This record gives sequence, structure tokens and C-alpha cells, in this order.
Amino acid sequence: MKKWRVIGVSWLLLAIMACGPGGKGTGVQQVAFPEMKPPPRGPVVVDPYRIMKGDILNVTFPLNPELDLKPVLVRPDGRIVLNLAGEVNALGMTVQELQQAIGKQYREFIAKTGYSKVLKPNDYFDLKFVYNPELNIGVRIQSDGKISLPIVGEVEAANLTPEQLRERLIEKYSHDIRKPDIAVLTGTNINAFPIDIAAKNIYTQGNYINVAVVKSGGQFVYVAGQVTAPKAYPYEGHMTVLQAIGAAGGKTDKADMSRVVIVRRGAFEQAEWIITDLASPMEGKALKNDVVLKAGDVVVVPMTFIAKLGVFVQQVLRDLNPMYGTYTISLGSAGGGFAAPIP
Repeated sequence: MKKWRVIGVSWLLLAIMACGPGGKGTGVQQVAFPEMKPPPRGPVVVDPYRIMKGDILNVTFPLNPELDLKPVLVRPDGRIVLNLAGEVNALGMTVQELQQAIGKQYREFIAKTGYSKVLKPNDYFDLKFVYNPELNIGVRIQSDGKISLPIVGEVEAANLTPEQLRERLIEKYSHDIRKPDIAVLTGTNINAFPIDIAAKNIYTQGNYINVAVVKSGGQFVYVAGQVTAPKAYPYEGHMTVLQAIGAAGGKTDKADMSRVVIVRRGAFEQAEWIITDLASPMEGKALKNDVVLKAGDVVVVPMTFIAKLGVFVQQVLRDLNPMYGTYTISLGSAGGGFAAPIP
């Protein structure tokens, strides 16, 4: 009698558990941890894509093509390396946030080094003598930071602005030329590679920097529970829950499609739990319930109540019923029989 009481109580508990949240027609329920706030009414709002480790990006500068990065890999530490300006963090950022971060990195670089404001080795510029055009010359700064000019010889030019160099040259030439007037013209060599052009202005505003995710690197969606082939499946940038279940070979006969659970962990380790009714979309209703997944999501397709009850009954019979096992059925007075296990 005690055993049957245990069985009865267990069935009651199982029935209570089956009446929990979820079920066909309940739509989408979403809870973010640790706040545990109830989800807002209406469809689930999909957050913008956030850059992850292993992503391949294109970073382009329409007005500064010499700084383009095509492609660039987001390293395991979440950072990318920019031309001239060094490293910047990309992990967990949206495309717009990364554009702003890159612009800030270049502004700090310019403020620290004076790049694009001062001349540097290998820069090219033209010198124009207003009253002595026979001295006009195109000049490239040598690796030691100096330039070689007629009459005055070598002059230090690196780390000076064009205006500062102009004043220095006027001073040098005034020993040999009466009232020299000199113009320093930068960016005039059409054959020079853009990075060699002197005093090239860098446009650091976010709208002059373009970031595009070329490929999401090594991302997966995990499908478990009552599907034909539960395992990890590649995430190529867009996948819904039904698509993931289809990739896993579809649901089994024991699957409860009205209570499919999505476990999500964001770029900054925040957790989120979503339960959605996919039985309705399979009937052509409430298609918004087919939630768009993110890389790293875990999709769990649970058992139906009947399937759980069947498993539970088997476990109860196996663990509590002493008659569970092999038994003999008599086939008549002639004797004999056969043994058959209880399933």
C-alpha cells in the first residue's frame, strides 16, 4: 500500500509540473537574469548584432583609403589592430559603437603624435618660390627627417607643420635671396601613394568610418532535447528556432513544440531565458513566435506530458514494483510457457 501511495503522490507532482508556464497559444515569454522582470507585452525585440571573437570585419575610410582594413580578424582577446592608431576593443560592440570607438582612437592618436598636422619622413611636398620660380622643387623628406635643397643644403623638416617649415626656409634663404617668399604645398604629387602625402587629414567622425561584418567566425547554435540529431550547428548570421530544429533533423514524436526553451548568454555574460510556442507557427499561426536566434543560443525541445508520464511510469515500475522483470505466462494444461519482460 505504501508503494502505491508513493506512486500516487509522484503522479500528482508530475501533473502539477505539467501545468506550469508555457503551452500552446502562450506566444513568447522572455525573462532576463538576474533582474527576473516579466517580459514586456508584444513581440520579442531583437537586439542588434554584437561583434564576437573570430569575426572577420571590413573597416573602410571613404576619405582615407590608406587606412582601410580589408579584412581584419577579431582576435581571441576581442581586439583589432588599426593602421597607425594601434589596438582597439571590438568584442561585444555593435557596428555603430565600433565606428565611434575607432574614431575616438584616431583622435587620441592625432592629439598625441600630431599626425596629419606635422610633416614626417617619406612625406612629399612642393616648394614654390614666388619671386624665384627657377628654384621651385618637389621634395620628399628623407628617413633622417631632413630635406636637401639648392643653395641652403640640408634642412630639418620632420615634426614641423607646413607653416613652421615655411618660416624656417624663409629664414634660411634670406641669407642669399632678398625677401624670399616661399609656399609649401602638400598633397600635390599625384603619383604618391596616399599614405606618403604630407599632412593628410584624417576624418575621425563616425560617419566617415564604415564597419561591416564579413563573416561570423566559428559561431554555433546548440540544439538539444527531443530532436533527431541533437548537437551544435554552425551559425551563419541568421537562424530561427524552427530552422535550427530542422537542421537537427526535426522533432521526435515525443517533442512538445508548445514549450520550446531558448537559453541565451550575451556578449557580457548576461543570461536570458525564453520559452516560445512553436506549435502555432507550424499550423501557420503566430509566426512571430519563431524567434531569431543568436550565436551561442541553446535550444531545448522538451517532452510532451504524455511522454514524460510514460517514462515516469516505466521508472516507477522498475524501481518500486517487485514484480518488474521477467514473468511466465502459462499456455494451457499441457504445461510449458514462455518468459517475457515487462516493457
